Amino acid sequence: MFFTDIHEIKCQNLYHHLKILKYIFICWLLTTQLISQNTINVNYLARPPFTIKDTTSPTGIEIDIINEYLLWLKSVKKKDFDIKYSAFTDVELFKTATVKNAIGLGAFITTNDKYSEYDYSVPYMKNLSFCITNGNAPDIKNKNQTEVYRALASMQALTIDKTNLNNCVLDVKKTFLKDLKINYVNSQFEILNGIAKNVLVFGYVDAIEFWYFLKNNPNKFLKVQKSMEQAKENYSFIFPKGSEHKLLFNEFFLNFKNGLKYKSILEKYMGGFMGQNMAVK
Repeated sequence: MFFTDIHEIKCQNLYHHLKILKYIFICWLLTTQLISQNTINVNYLARPPFTIKDTTSPTGIEIDIINEYLLWLKSVKKKDFDIKYSAFTDVELFKTATVKNAIGLGAFITTNDKYSEYDYSVPYMKNLSFCITNGNAPDIKNKNQTEVYRALASMQALTIDKTNLNNCVLDVKKTFLKDLKINYVNSQFEILNGIAKNVLVFGYVDAIEFWYFLKNNPNKFLKVQKSMEQAKENYSFIFPKGSEHKLLFNEFFLNFKNGLKYKSILEKYMGGFMGQNMAVK
């Protein structure tokens, strides 16, 4: 009888401890969910100068603009939250994580495709496509048949398939150079490096890629054919479908784009000339 009583007491104590552990677990789970709900996740692909991974905290054009937006949420909309930045190098992992619950940064071209898995913000910056030749190539002062043929007829084009840059090259081929030979590469760096090495090559690159290339390769002799410039694209941030951040960011940016802070961010990373040319109005 005595041993039976001891056994029952032990079972009751074990049951009591299990109830306490269960209660602690539920409290932890609820706390974790609460923290998660009050955290804004910002995922980014390291693409300087848009997004730059740093040992302390990320920087870059997009990071600075998003930080201003988050500050606006706290000061104007009175939203209290924490911010979690996550850097990605794998695009597919980035997409999987962002489509669930995050603001996505990474120099994304604006699209109105209704079948896209994301919502896009209003454009925060223009994307200019520069026609680049070797520095020793002749100038194209006016975009007409005579000038373009004189300067580019003996050249080949470097481009990247299935991009707007390729569309720019195809426009030149269709309008001015029916027999233009086109060679495909994998990156804008290859386009610019190829042009720097060969006076008989030209191509289109994003203006900001050109600026960044020259910044890191100041000895490369390249020329922007200003008259051949094309502007068909813009950059946006991406959000999961139905995210409240799309409407909130668009509201924020309506006034922000007209202020000095916006212009100072662009000039900080690209200089005055590039900043003025790529700012949205």
